[in-house]
Amino acid sequence: MPSRQELHRRMKAVANTGTIAKAMEMVAATKMRRSQERALRARPYALEVMRILAYVQTKTNYLPEIMRKRPIKKTAVVVIASDRGLAGAFNSNVFRTLERRIFSHNHEQHERVFIAVGKKTEEFLVRRGIVPHASFKHFGDYVRIEQVRPLSQLLFDGYLDKSWDRVLVISPHFRSTLKQDVLARLVLPADAHRIWETIRDIAPEYGKYSELHNLESRKELAEDMETFEYLIEPNPRAILDALAPRLLEISMYHAIMEANASEHSARMVAMKSASDNARDLSNALLLQYNKARQAAITQEITEIIQGSNVA
Repeated sequence: MPSRQELHRRMKAVANTGTIAKAMEMVAATKMRRSQERALRARPYALEVMRILAYVQTKTNYLPEIMRKRPIKKTAVVVIASDRGLAGAFNSNVFRTLERRIFSHNHEQHERVFIAVGKKTEEFLVRRGIVPHASFKHFGDYVRIEQVRPLSQLLFDGYLDKSWDRVLVISPHFRSTLKQDVLARLVLPADAHRIWETIRDIAPEYGKYSELHNLESRKELAEDMETFEYLIEPNPRAILDALAPRLLEISMYHAIMEANASEHSARMVAMKSASDNARDLSNALLLQYNKARQAAITQEITEIIQGSNVA
């Protein structure tokens, strides 16, 4: 059994760790509420832009450049994780999806370039011997669309100058405080089928727009859009040319906000678990310490009695 001094040192260390974890839990809870609110408030805008774009596509045969398919020679893979750790399995889930979707498919012959969002993503790619094409860090806990614009502009310009022929985004998606999914979405080229898939993925499971989450086909989406009537001015071609790049920007902004909300939720849950474990361990160590103390007192009393009997 450890000595009382050793138990006392361990109790003090566990108590300090528990205090730090509790403080981080409270900070993460505050950030989580704000980031969740911003992410959920942005969903209607992202959904509406996608619905309008899908609707306008049905009114013309014209497609802007970023919506035209071409033979795939190179894929840009955008991986969104966090800048910091201590978030449980948050980053591990993202990288596990990346391993499963990308690195396990060695039979694909086209090239890939990786764009890292978050310090942890860059570190993971470097450990695998991959130099990212570009890295974006410190977007902040409450990112603004102006901060995301360099990323979306890089993807847009790279697609137009044929540096890559499609863009795949792997990012966390906030479902609830206790549940965060990792989605892999093709954002370019932005054809009608992928717009429908994205709408279904980001639609909430409950509340407003939840009906879009249960759409089983693009036909059902078309029927849903028939309940709206849009006035298209000046013409569908001009609308598509203006709206398609905006769709990419909003998609990336929404993905990063969802990742932020998921990160703070995962960190809050992880820190709560850590503070609970520290409390349980402190109680166990206190019980062990009291037993050791009681044993020492008993030993001292025994020695006193034995000494008096000898005398």
